[in-house]
Amino acid sequence: MIVKMTKIRIMGPKGLLPVVTDLLHGLGVIHVESRPPDVHRIEEILLRRFSIGAPTVHQKETLETLLERVKKLLLLLPAPPSAATQAPMIELQDRPFNETASKIEALAARVDQLTGKKKVHADELSILDRYEKILQALSPLISHVRESRDLDYLGIAIRIKERNVIPLLEQAMAKLTRNQYEILYAQADAELLAALLVFPKGNYTQVKSLLWEEAIGELRLPSSIMDKPLGEAFKIILHKRQDLPRRIRDADRELDELSRRWYGSLLTLRARLENQINQILIAASFYETKMTFVIYGWLPTADFETVRAGLTDRFGGRVVMDPIPVEEEERGQIPVTLINPPFVRPFEQFTKILPLPRYGTIDPTPFIAVFFPLFFGMIIGDIGYGLLLLAAAGIVRRRFRGDPFIRDFAYVFTAASVSSIVWGILYGELFGDLGEKLGLHPILMNRMEGFLQNLFLALAIGVVHILLGVGLGIFTAIQRGRRPEIIAKLSGFVLVVGFLMMTAGIMGFLPRSAVAVGLLSVVVSIPVMILGGGPTAAMEIHNLVNILSYLRLMGIGVASTALAFAANKLGGLVGNMVLGILIGGILHALNLVFGIFSPTIQSLRLHYVEFFENFFQGGGREYKPFRKTTWERSA
Repeated sequence: MIVKMTKIRIMGPKGLLPVVTDLLHGLGVIHVESRPPDVHRIEEILLRRFSIGAPTVHQKETLETLLERVKKLLLLLPAPPSAATQAPMIELQDRPFNETASKIEALAARVDQLTGKKKVHADELSILDRYEKILQALSPLISHVRESRDLDYLGIAIRIKERNVIPLLEQAMAKLTRNQYEILYAQADAELLAALLVFPKGNYTQVKSLLWEEAIGELRLPSSIMDKPLGEAFKIILHKRQDLPRRIRDADRELDELSRRWYGSLLTLRARLENQINQILIAASFYETKMTFVIYGWLPTADFETVRAGLTDRFGGRVVMDPIPVEEEERGQIPVTLINPPFVRPFEQFTKILPLPRYGTIDPTPFIAVFFPLFFGMIIGDIGYGLLLLAAAGIVRRRFRGDPFIRDFAYVFTAASVSSIVWGILYGELFGDLGEKLGLHPILMNRMEGFLQNLFLALAIGVVHILLGVGLGIFTAIQRGRRPEIIAKLSGFVLVVGFLMMTAGIMGFLPRSAVAVGLLSVVVSIPVMILGGGPTAAMEIHNLVNILSYLRLMGIGVASTALAFAANKLGGLVGNMVLGILIGGILHALNLVFGIFSPTIQSLRLHYVEFFENFFQGGGREYKPFRKTTWERSA
């Protein structure tokens, strides 16, 4: 449900403002507001925005600079095991700001140095990895080349699929060196051919130009060894290939040690800096006179007396908090926060997909908590699939118990899985018709045979869901005092009920007199709807079509059942038990995947499109209390 809010004004001597701000920050329940529009004339004359002095602005900038350094350190340092961050270390506790800043600067310099070295080593290692396989191929060739002051060498790499350039290269080298050259080849890997060009020293520049003109990749060694002969370069690379991983491990080891020593303190410092900055920033929403400060805001009504008592206990009568009336034009700006019982709260994830409901309207979360599992289970309706989903949801809940988002969805699908099992019992389905072979019989109906029963059940659920939505729309319209909307919604309710009565009378489910009563209800409700609610009220007629949308509960459910039956049938036709189980298992797995996504999408669609349009009023303003950050929350 939507939490009831109270609009407040806090006043007191300006000298107490820092202490009051810190107290409110710690309480963490007040949504601080700029001055509301209903300030009396005397307040408009006396009040002015709270002025933040230049020293405070400078302090904020200094804090922000240090905060950015701390955030950078937390990104660069590897996160230690959670146990290592359960309590902050002593390095930064209760230290003067200048000393803390100096320690952070020194730590940042060392971390930057280590990460810089690590990156250099990693980059060099990556380069050497590329060259090693080529040089390994060229190394045996070098031994065949007589060391000579008159000869020069160049290594090249040619892709196997481009080896057609080799004849052209040989022709060009012959012409360039007057046949005083040699090319030695060796395959580096399945895709790369390494070659060693041997030629007179005087042709070095011309050979390099030739390679460039022919777009042949010259083997460019790292700058540290590019002036070395290939044989010596290869030895250096092998040595570095063994040494660089050790250097990287050393850097990682020191970074891990720094993280164990500093990470908890950095998290605490980050939270402390964010809180100090927030206290400075929030002052821009305060007001003042020559002698007093004034704070406007909102807080949950249930917390009002607790906060007022806390201010009275701390400051006596020097700081007062009073409720102030809410003007009609402000109702759309009242902050919204939701609170639901523990078994309903996880379904708020579906509500949050849409904009928050407006204050004073209805929170749809409890209705999603009832109907989403109902729809989901009705579509799947299989004991076996339900048990598998239940097990999967349990594993996810245990595996991600520290992630509220994933944990909530796991809870939602736990409820949906239980619903699937219950519907499976009613349908008598266990992996399709396997339950029937084991003696399981339908209690409600057989979905593959009871077409009309299935159809009427889906329509009946649709009628209940739509009429509930219209009823909630009527309630919301009455709360908001919107007379045209009340008339339109009531007429729409009568229209749907009248149409159902007429249809039931025609089909023989109700006495024939119900046809006349229903027809009269339909004929009267439409003009009343349009005349009393305006032309747009005619959209209420759309609810008759919306009811038919609930047939998807039947259609998709029957499709899932048919695929489960087909999986069993195909598995039994193979003639080989192992192969039959494999084929049936694959088809059941596909059906299960289909059974997770499609029922979820269709169930949500029935809520968002057919149900919500009758009562949901979006556009709520999020409740953002002035609350301290803790390192646990910021971690």
